[in-house]
Amino acid sequence: MKSDIKTAHYLGSKTRILEPIKAYIDELNTKKGRVCDLFCGSAVVSEFLLPYYDVLAVDIQNYSKVYCEARLKGGNKKWDLNKIQSEIKNIDAKKKNLLDFSPILSYEKRCMNMLKEGNLAPLYEIIEKGSLYSYLNKLKYSNGEMTLELKKTFEEVEERIKEKKESVDSTITRYYGGLYFSFEQAIEMDAIATYAFMQKEPLKSKVLAALMGAMTDAVNTIGKQFAQPIKVKNKDGSLKKNLVHKIEKDRSIDVLQRFGEWMEYYMNRPNNKHTFEVKCADYLDILKQLKPGDVEVIYADPPYTRYHYSRYYHVLETTCLRDNPEISTTFQNGKGGVSRAIYRNDRHQSPFCIKSKAPKAFDLLFKYSKKAEASIVLSYSPYNKESGATPRLLSIEEIANIARNYYENVEIVSPGQFMHSRFNRQDNNYEINYEAERLIICRN
Repeated sequence: MKSDIKTAHYLGSKTRILEPIKAYIDELNTKKGRVCDLFCGSAVVSEFLLPYYDVLAVDIQNYSKVYCEARLKGGNKKWDLNKIQSEIKNIDAKKKNLLDFSPILSYEKRCMNMLKEGNLAPLYEIIEKGSLYSYLNKLKYSNGEMTLELKKTFEEVEERIKEKKESVDSTITRYYGGLYFSFEQAIEMDAIATYAFMQKEPLKSKVLAALMGAMTDAVNTIGKQFAQPIKVKNKDGSLKKNLVHKIEKDRSIDVLQRFGEWMEYYMNRPNNKHTFEVKCADYLDILKQLKPGDVEVIYADPPYTRYHYSRYYHVLETTCLRDNPEISTTFQNGKGGVSRAIYRNDRHQSPFCIKSKAPKAFDLLFKYSKKAEASIVLSYSPYNKESGATPRLLSIEEIANIARNYYENVEIVSPGQFMHSRFNRQDNNYEINYEAERLIICRN
């Protein structure tokens, strides 16, 4: 695998503008001091900077911390991938899950065969209504009642797992099986997660990051993100025939094989002479702790729109937390139901994504960065009404004006012409024909 591989389908990934970001950091960092990657996400920027500077990587999401640890820490020649894969294949948790969930595994296999024969309805029902979490917790699923056959299958599963309904060894299967992955794939993922939490660092993070890579490859959604399962019906209620090939392709991916490919990548990360520190914390808590000299430059990449990033990565977050989260509910026509996407009830809501809170969030960012005597390179995406993109909560100039309350020298620059990936409907997945990013440079 290439060393600059994209480990996640990350919203607003900075892979294409790493050189301009580093160029401005080089200009600002005359003392060659530590650099803070404040909203580090999948650690693309941190990894790129580490060969040149000591790095402080910060993000409030746990899955981001795992990505950082896995990408920034060098490999260990003592690790044996074949041995790791063999231990996962034979782990007790997997054997138990294969037995406990055998009714739904058998039923799903029959549904896949029917799909290939042109009978879409049974498998499409699993994607639309097959939430084991919802069934086991007696929650109404927002898409209506399931068929008798699927209900009977779930009853058999419930009878088998009884006192194991809260086992973290089956979290991925119970929460996301059927909806985002095949149940067979989900059981394989649970086996890898179970193995990961039996390991010490840094191997634990390497295994979890490789698992997240396999999950991203296998997830059966548009855009390979986790905002919601595929919508299998047209507005008139008819089944979408054009999804059949994608469903077959995604659900036939060998998870353990993909995991092995990702493990090779993470096991072969280079060792760097520079140090790194990873913090799973809110941006403001970290900024308030910084003293002059702790960091010379802060690279900040806050969210752009009202869509909270956590909705795109909540499955990865649960995988890394390895818990049994409560799921948020939706209310349609006055009736309660579980959220179609199976969102965590406690998923992070960023103030940068809330119109009434965004100005204050930026103000505090600049205020405490200035107190720490750090220069700033801040990424933000401009808004073009003609593009069809989601409106930004603040304009570039509004953000720059807030920065000027604390920094005398503020400049808006363009890193060049490039495009962001889009994760909405396929028919909206058009190219952006304008510069999709600006850098706001605040010189201390």
